[in-house]
Formats: sequence, structure tokens, C-alpha cells
Amino acid sequence: MIRHLINRYRPNLPRALGRFGSQNATNCILVLPLLHPSLGVQMIIEKSKEMMRESFQKSTYRFAHTPPKRFGTDFGIYIHVPFCRSKCAFCPFYKEIYQEAEKKRYLKALTNEINRAEMTGQCSWLYFGGGTPNLLTIDELASILETIRSHVDPKSIGIELLPSIATQEYLCGLANVGFTKISMGVESFQEKTLVANGRKPVPPRHVENLLTKCGELGLWSNVDMMIGIREQAGSTFLPDIESLTTMAPSQVTLYPHMTIRNAADSSSMSNAEQFSFIEKAGEILVRAGYKRKGVWTFGKGDDIYDSSRDELVADYAGFGPTAFSTYGDWKVVNPELDVYCDMHSDKDGRPLGFIGKKTKAADNWRRFARMIYDLESHVSPSFPLGISGFCALLGLTGYAARGKLTGKGILFAHEITKTVVESLPFPIQNPRVVENYNDYLACKGNTGTAHARAAAE
Repeated sequence: MIRHLINRYRPNLPRALGRFGSQNATNCILVLPLLHPSLGVQMIIEKSKEMMRESFQKSTYRFAHTPPKRFGTDFGIYIHVPFCRSKCAFCPFYKEIYQEAEKKRYLKALTNEINRAEMTGQCSWLYFGGGTPNLLTIDELASILETIRSHVDPKSIGIELLPSIATQEYLCGLANVGFTKISMGVESFQEKTLVANGRKPVPPRHVENLLTKCGELGLWSNVDMMIGIREQAGSTFLPDIESLTTMAPSQVTLYPHMTIRNAADSSSMSNAEQFSFIEKAGEILVRAGYKRKGVWTFGKGDDIYDSSRDELVADYAGFGPTAFSTYGDWKVVNPELDVYCDMHSDKDGRPLGFIGKKTKAADNWRRFARMIYDLESHVSPSFPLGISGFCALLGLTGYAARGKLTGKGILFAHEITKTVVESLPFPIQNPRVVENYNDYLACKGNTGTAHARAAAE
């Protein structure tokens, strides 16, 4: 039967196996590599991606009053700063063009939202992302930290920086108010590439000076680089990585191009090409003394700066427009800037947001993705049969050994991690997952009208 299945459905084997249900599909998955190893491996990649997408697509939200945010120990905090001077072609995340008046509204609303949350004890991490968080002044960041610390004591505090507007004085200010980690989105050192993507070119010497200052201040540093963006060639990407190794950041993160619900450019490079360049860049970093920490992260020492990794499994509180939170039985996404500021304009009241119930299937896939992200593979009784079957196949095909992904298995990790990021059902980018999206549009329209009237007055 298996040979007949292979011969008949070879062009579309993943879909064919899916018709047999999870038990028989898993049995087929485990036997297939013995008959045709290369086909089995490709099938497991595609089947994993398909099942993960289906699991996330089943997630739905309602625009409604949000459950109270309650956190104790072992949680993180993410603060979204939505403002940018310009919008980058490759960025799929929510942002608004910077306006001073809007920033003031945002800061007031943010303070009220944080104070509404019930948080105690020590949180594992606090991370400012964006947008462009360093559009906030040091005093404004210090005020936010003061509000957070009135509730909890963060173990580590990190922030994303746009290098073109970052200064050594700003780094000193960050260290003085308690930041411990910084992450710079350099993406490329090539002027042509940066301009094509809507970014201001940054001289490599400027980045080097900032990283040197981080070392002097004791700030742990990460640099993000991207492959697959506009006007970028592999022939320039790898020399960029060589240059970066001489600047010695604590960590380097190499991202492929992401497309989330068509919210960013599509890439001119295939996934396979992007992953190949990441692996070549990884070899350069390893030769320079870096150790691979995850599928896209390379660092020195034992520390790691990767909130995306933590967000795959741990509960965390998201504050700011479109910030995502997960706690208890709930996942909650905040609305866009205008609605957000209106909802949190005072200290009272119960705000609205996109709320959904956690599902066991999605949580299992998140745990699986976190394991693969860490380049590990364990057949665990806590996983359902389908996921355990995938883990077993990785071992049978030589993609995993002794609980770790092998060199071949890292391709699987690339595919799974990218699929997770691109498939997460963000309600702002994907209104179809919101059962009553028209209610949100009505609220958004009313908020915009009220805001316009207030501005006119």
C-alpha cells in the first residue's frame, strides 16, 4: 500500500497522507524514509509546515473587553513603541509615522495600561520593540521603567535601536537608567540596499563605534542582519558578515526575509537560497569565535538576547498598540494607535482588544517550534502522536541525533521557524480571524472622528 501511495501521489504526497488521518499519516511518515529517504525528508518538512499553518488558522478572535492581565512569576514584558520616521520595505510589523503629539498620547495611554495590569514578583525579561524605540528620549524611557518597577523587578532590560539615530550619549543614558541589553537592526552595510529599502545608510564605522561603547558600558549587544531584501546580493551579504565579526558584538542574528499577510515585500530569493547564505554566514561567525545558539542566532558567552524564542512558550504581557499578550487561557492583541490611546486615555474603565482562547493544538506546535528553534529534537510523551512521529522521523533520517539537530536537520529548523513567524494569526494583518471585525471598524471610525474633532478644537 505504501509503495502504491508513493507512486500515485508523489507530486502531492503531503496532502495525500493527510487524508488518512493523524494515526495512519504518522505511520506512513515513519515508514516512508526507509523506502525513499530524500522524498521522506521533504515530505516531513512540508507536512509539518502544513499542519502548523492549519493549527494557527483555526485560531479566532473577538473584539471585546479584555480579561484582566494577571502575572506572577516566570513571565516577560514586551512594550511596543509604534513610531518610525519612515517605513522600511521589508518590515511587516505595525508602525505609524512619528508625530510628537501622537507620542504624548501614546505615553499617557501606555502608563495607564501598565498600571491596570496586575503584576507581582520578578519578570524574566523586559523588552522594548517597535517601530523605533529610540525615538523615545532617555527621560521618557526612564519614566516607563519607573512605572514598570512600581509593579515588578525585571531581570534584564533590552531595547531595539535604529543605528542611524543612535549615539554614544544615548547608550550612556540607557545604561544609567538600567538597560542591560541593546539590539541594533543594521540589516546591511550596503548603501544601495539600505536606500532601496527605505533606510538611511549607516557607515560601518558608526556601528563599530556604538558597539565599542556598549562594551565600555557593559551593555550586552546584538546586531540583526537580513538576507533576501531589496537590491541585496549574496556577494555583498557575506562580506558584510566578515566586517561585522571585527566589530565583536555579543551576538549576531541572521534573519531571512519574512512576509506576513503581504504586509511586506516578497523576496527575490527563494527560501533555500536565503537559508544557504545564512549557513555560509554562520560558518564565518563560528570561525570568528561565535557559537550557534539557535537557528538564526550566534553568540559569545552563555547569554542570549532573543525575546522571539521566549515568546514561543512563556506567558508575557504586551503593552502598547497591537502588542500581543498571552496569559491564563487567553491570548490578547491590542488595537491600533488611535483606538488604543482612546481606550487608555484615563485610569478607569475596561479596555477593548482582540481576544481568543488558547488551544492545546496551537500550544503544542508552539512548544515544538521552540524546541526546533533551539536546534533540538526529543520524542516526548507530552507531545501528541503526530509531533512525536515527526521527531522520530528526524532521528531515522539522520536529521537529529542524541536529541540535537544535525547539520541536515538545520534546514528543517529554518523552514519551521519561518513558517511559524509568517503563519501567526495577527488580527490587524488578517481581519478574517476576527469574528466581529466590523465592530472593530466601527470603533476605529468613531475614535478617529472623535480624535479629529478634539484636534480641531
